[in-house]
Amino acid sequence: MEWVLAVVAASLSCAAAALRLALKARAQNRRLLTLNRSLDQRIADHARRLRQALDAASGHALELAAANQAQSDFLAGMNHAVRTPLNAVIGFSDLLLRNTDHEPLTHRQMRAVQQVRAAGGQLLDLIDRVLDFAELDAGRVDLSLERLDPQLLVRQAMDAVRDEAEIAGVGLEPAPAPHAGVAVKADAARLRQILHNLLTNAVRHNRPDGAVRVELRPARDADPAQTLPVRTLIVVHDTGPGIAADQLKRLFQPFRRLSACGSDASRMDGSPGVSIGVGLAVSRRLAEAMGGELTVASVPGQGSSFTLSLPTSTGQEEAVAALVETALSSSDAFDLSTATVLYVEDNAANITLMRQVMPALGPALHVAETGAEGLALARDLMPDLILLDLHLPDMDGFQVKAGLAADPLTRGVPVVAFTAGAGHADARRGRKAGFAAWLTKPLDITLLAATLQTVLAGARRDSGRRAA
Repeated sequence: MEWVLAVVAASLSCAAAALRLALKARAQNRRLLTLNRSLDQRIADHARRLRQALDAASGHALELAAANQAQSDFLAGMNHAVRTPLNAVIGFSDLLLRNTDHEPLTHRQMRAVQQVRAAGGQLLDLIDRVLDFAELDAGRVDLSLERLDPQLLVRQAMDAVRDEAEIAGVGLEPAPAPHAGVAVKADAARLRQILHNLLTNAVRHNRPDGAVRVELRPARDADPAQTLPVRTLIVVHDTGPGIAADQLKRLFQPFRRLSACGSDASRMDGSPGVSIGVGLAVSRRLAEAMGGELTVASVPGQGSSFTLSLPTSTGQEEAVAALVETALSSSDAFDLSTATVLYVEDNAANITLMRQVMPALGPALHVAETGAEGLALARDLMPDLILLDLHLPDMDGFQVKAGLAADPLTRGVPVVAFTAGAGHADARRGRKAGFAAWLTKPLDITLLAATLQTVLAGARRDSGRRAA
């Protein structure tokens, strides 16, 4: 009997234990279900917040793209709106200065015209720099790196600022050659732009009777076996007021205006001071894009030195780019007085300017004020060259160019763009469209004459080859 009671007690004990385990498992199952539901809810909440963040980021990206496009559209509009009146300011100033033999100016008039011309040039520089900075800031910069002679480019840049230096009373000291045969690898147009920015800054922020000296020197690495410099340094020294050490780090920031020797660290108004603007910011970014570097050292009261470091090009298989402007040989020279030019333009001031400039250069000038009139007049006149504005009231210049190319009578006439569209993207589009040359406003009379000579001479050679 006792044995039976023990068995029953053990069974009851096992049953109780099993019941407790079952109840515990059920409770744990309920907790797991609750936890799973909580996790599912948290995952759903995180997914919802992530979708909201992605939607917001997408919206911000669209807003940013729209803002960038609006900025590009604004800059393009501003560029055209400012360059068009500048064309008249600079063009007529150049015309007055060039025509003094026939229509002499008094000394005061001459100085006034020179001041107008200089101010127009400075405004044009500012516009170019702002547009360049916008393109660099947006990552839109095209470079064509080639083997270049730095001595030649420095000499050309110094020639370009010589008149401004003479007016300011600042002397220019040329740079000796750093090493026979040494060349740099850079984009020719961008390197000219950097040198022009550095030299104009050195002239404008100098003292009367001051000087600007350019130095070219090699920079070798630590390898004693290195026979050629791995980098070439172009250093522009000036004798201006200098810049305080605490302001040097701000020097390459865009749209800053620093005062001489550190007083009033940043001024955006028109008060006197060293106007840094965007030229140096653009120059440094261009230098870095070409694998170089632009640095500065300055001693207040003694002047500043800007050092442009560029990779040295030693590849013998690369031909040194021919950058010097060579006069056409007598066999290629084109007599401009025998040429007929059709100018398609709707701006009255630009037309008036060209009516005075073109006869002085030699060609007979005819004018059309709309694209449709230009197409019709081109068929009737069969001019030697067409000078075409791209912003016309009835169609744009690219449409006119396409119409000329589609007509068998006019497709062989060279077309030169003359436009306020000074961006590199504009010029690339022009090359693809088949323009013979791309001139930007304001008018550079010397460049216009050289372009007419080159394009017309080339057209004559092509015509002779076709006839043969």
